[in-house]
Amino acid sequence: MDLSFLSVFRPALPRAAAILLAAALVASCATSTEAPQAQARGPAVAADVNIERVVLQAYRAIGDRHLFEPNFRTLSAETYRGFASADPALSLETSDSTFTVRRDGKEVISKATPGDATDGRAWGGMLAELLAGSMDSSSVLRDSDRQTLIRQAMAATTKQLDRNSRYADPEEARDNRFQRDGGGGVGVTVERTDDKKIMVRGVQDGSPAAKAGLQVGDQILAIDGENMVDRPLSDIVRHLRGAIGTPVVLTVLRPSQGRELVVGMKRGRIVPTTVVYERRGDVALILLTGFNSATTDNLRSAIDRARAEIGRDLAGLIIDMRSNRGGLLDQAQAVAEVFVGEGTIFSTQGRHPDSRRTYRSNNPRKVADLPVVVLMNGGSASAAEIVAAALQDRGRAVVVGATSYGKGTVQTVVRLPNEGELILTWSRLQAPSGYTWNELGVLPSICTAKVGDVGQLGATSVDSNQASLMRWHAMRNPTPQEVTELRKICPPTDNSPERDIEIASRLLRDRALYARAVQVGTYQAARQ
Repeated sequence: MDLSFLSVFRPALPRAAAILLAAALVASCATSTEAPQAQARGPAVAADVNIERVVLQAYRAIGDRHLFEPNFRTLSAETYRGFASADPALSLETSDSTFTVRRDGKEVISKATPGDATDGRAWGGMLAELLAGSMDSSSVLRDSDRQTLIRQAMAATTKQLDRNSRYADPEEARDNRFQRDGGGGVGVTVERTDDKKIMVRGVQDGSPAAKAGLQVGDQILAIDGENMVDRPLSDIVRHLRGAIGTPVVLTVLRPSQGRELVVGMKRGRIVPTTVVYERRGDVALILLTGFNSATTDNLRSAIDRARAEIGRDLAGLIIDMRSNRGGLLDQAQAVAEVFVGEGTIFSTQGRHPDSRRTYRSNNPRKVADLPVVVLMNGGSASAAEIVAAALQDRGRAVVVGATSYGKGTVQTVVRLPNEGELILTWSRLQAPSGYTWNELGVLPSICTAKVGDVGQLGATSVDSNQASLMRWHAMRNPTPQEVTELRKICPPTDNSPERDIEIASRLLRDRALYARAVQVGTYQAARQ
């Protein structure tokens, strides 16, 4: 189960998203065998994709799992129009009893509509017949790329559901699976610069690229002897991804030495780095950029490293989740368990019986008495919000920064017959105190925008937000107007100012002030 993180901010943060995507693509796919298959499939095989099967499976999943009971009458009409948009001569006429497709005014196919507007299987079957009949009658559709037709149909479908449900085509779906689970690659993050150079922007510790001596700032010129200059990132991806253990040779220009180098290596299993530790004097600053299958283990390792380096002088942890778009649900639970020893972490509520659960911690390995400050901003979403809300409610952290994004829903991932994914909202999240932050976001205990001189931060500025937090945590089903007004208390911003870290460090070094801020944040928390 996945908290869809790629869908939230790509339009708003083009450069950051491009860097993240490059990291995902370069490090390759989810399994050691998938990449060669993906390369073999290519455009020629796309024509054989059965669109009707994709629609049938998608409609069954929507009917069974979506958070809200869908109206498939409306949904089917929009799905068809998205699918047929490539051929303006096609039109759909709907009535209470029939859906009729016409081309240039002449009837192509007409089908009786199911009586139950909530029966996804029946409506999916009827729609599949309309799609097949339309393909038979339209040379435009027959000549169109099948994956493009599916993307248009599924985009029109998910647009009718909610803002977080979406469709990922096969290439994006492979990258999503890599972000969640890792796969075969070399362990570099690359970026395409404004002058079209492909530059190495990150080398993962212990990766094949690191062992081979690749460095940040290297420009990739060729892969396995094939020129990569001026090529798009997708081409770099196709050449760098592959089965674990297979060889790859990179030709790079190293500006610092003014010469070209040929670097050989074998692909290894790569899980993207989502945890970065930095010592700030007696404080451990830990950056969490996402939640994948390795996040919790890497977080524990970072904390162990901080304990070893700083020792008894360790004042506490700053967990920086600013602009963290989320990730895996089980990792959100596991990260929270690092700090919460027992009790409720969060709960979920949805239409499907399996979506109604309470997630509790019974973990004896929690970081017992170590003070924690969590940094959030308007780019912090989903899994990041689960952790922040849980630690704030349970009295295990002070949240500092700006109001978070407000993605308080869980998405389940449905793998479709064309190897794409339907990312489907199926439940709402609730904090331990019972409030849901969907659309609303998590309100920080200390709003950075309202702190003047960090050196003067004291009890008055900490206490000033208590009434707002009480009102926030009392919310259960806020209206859109209430959401708008509440989010003005500490407006969300995508900035990540150094002042956030300064405030967090001051709190960690002043135990009395820290304790007061924790108490303010947990005023309405349920003691479970």
